[in-house]
Formats: sequence, C-alpha cells, structure tokens
Amino acid sequence: MDEQRKIFRVLQLIARLRAPLGCTKADVARDFDVSPRTIERYILLLRDLGFEVIRKNGRFRIESPSRSTFKPEDLIVFSVEEAAIVKDALVACGVSYPLQKGLLDKLYALTDLDELSETLYDQHVSKNINHIRLAVKAKEQVLLKDYQSVSSKKISDRLVEPIRFYNYYQYLLAFEVKSQKVKQYKTSRISRAELTNKPWKFESMHTRGKVGIFGMTGEVPINVKLQLNNRARMLMEEEYPDAGLYIRKKENDYLFDGPVYSLEGIGRFVLGLLDEIKVTEPLELKEYIDKKVEKFRKLK
Repeated sequence: MDEQRKIFRVLQLIARLRAPLGCTKADVARDFDVSPRTIERYILLLRDLGFEVIRKNGRFRIESPSRSTFKPEDLIVFSVEEAAIVKDALVACGVSYPLQKGLLDKLYALTDLDELSETLYDQHVSKNINHIRLAVKAKEQVLLKDYQSVSSKKISDRLVEPIRFYNYYQYLLAFEVKSQKVKQYKTSRISRAELTNKPWKFESMHTRGKVGIFGMTGEVPINVKLQLNNRARMLMEEEYPDAGLYIRKKENDYLFDGPVYSLEGIGRFVLGLLDEIKVTEPLELKEYIDKKVEKFRKLK
C-alpha cells in the first residue's frame, strides 16, 4: 500500500477518535470501506506511537492534549522542518521517541488535520482534493477540468456533484451531470478542480455503491475464487492489503475467496499473472479473461 495513503487513513482515524463520543470499529470500518481488523491494526499503531486510546461501552476515543501545554504561537503553523519530520515520523517512525511524541502531540492539538495534506501529498492533487472536500461539505457542484479518462481515451471537462473519496483519496465517487450516472474518478487524473458555487440538483440520484477490495464500485457483490501460487499471493497482498483477509493456505497453493463489485479490477490483476493464477469461479470472470486474451492476440 502507498505510504502516503496510509497517513491519510491514520489522520482520519485520529479525527474520528477525537470526537466527544468517540466511535466504534464497525462504524469506522464501514466509512473507510475496510474490515474491522484493519481498524484494530491502526488503533494498535496509535497506541504504539503514544496515544492513549480508551475503550468504553464498545466505543473508542482518545483524549486531546491540553492546549495549555503549547504557546499560542506554536499552534499557528508548522515550520517546513517540522512538517518534514512529521511526515517522515509517520511513514518510517525513524526519529527518536521524545521528538516524535512531541510532534505528534502538536499535530494532535491542531483542529483541522486535513490541512496537512499539503505536506503529505502531491501539491497539485492535494489542492484539487481540498477544493472537492469543500464542495462535498457545501453540497455544491464541481467542474473537473481536463479530466483524462482511460476508458474513453479522451480529455474533457466533467461537471459533477462529488459524493465522497475512497481508497485514501485516490478515487472520487461523483454524480456526472451530463451522463446522469454515478462514476469514479482518479484524483491524479484531474488537471484542476473548479468550485462552481452551484448547489447539487440531483442528490436523490446519488447512489453510494460499495467500493471493493480492488478499487471498483458497484452495488451487488460478485463472489470470486482464485487459486494462487505464493508469488501471486504476495503480490496481491502487497497491492491490495485488504485482500489478505480472504486468502487462506490450501495444500501447496493459496485460495482467494472473496467479494468484488466489478470484474474489471480483479480481471486486470489476473491478466498480469496469467500463468500463476487459476480462476475457479465465477464463469463470467473466466469469459472476461478469455475475451481480453483473444483481443490481445488479434492485435499481433
């Protein structure tokens, strides 16, 4: 998993745990489209970093450090050096404990953790994400300028009503006004996100489809079974960590048995390792792979 996206998830979890009533693992797992076990791992990470995560009546929360421990001028802004150290500490935990603890406490005392995205993500992508976040909160339409579509192979402007981000801000789920459909957009392919200050007009048509392990959206799960060799298993877990929850050892190989919401994402993965993966079910996935292979042969 990309380290920067891990940071976004941790920051979001901290923000949720700071709420007066805290949150449950199930609630956060559903909102982040991950398993409760993944949330457990991040709670353990926060405890290892020195945060006191309290559990009461099935809800988790952490106490905010007193602002009185910091001078007002210290809470205004991070220096470039401090921001860099925070990023490195969260990614690699390489700084000494006292310095790391102090920086994390200062980070924790800030009100809007989302503003740290400028130091944690590509600057142009971060700016677009922040604009879209504002539009989601205000329920306003956004113009995605010069969006580069892989499926249509076209670069065009898209007027959308943004619904939510997923996969650690890598994708945006939004209602496209022209096609009258909910689509996914990769944030790195948005040249510029322009605020329109125009309210949503089609909120009743905003479907919140599920986001699967392989980053594709849909409403009806499709159960997939794959036989993997050890290399395919390791690559799947590295590229799609949540897939590990659905992988088990079977004799000399491994079996992936889990839900997807589109054959495209899992299909691309299988096509990249055709001689190391055997599709057991469904038949539709086998047919999808066969068609792609046949199309490739005709191009030769």
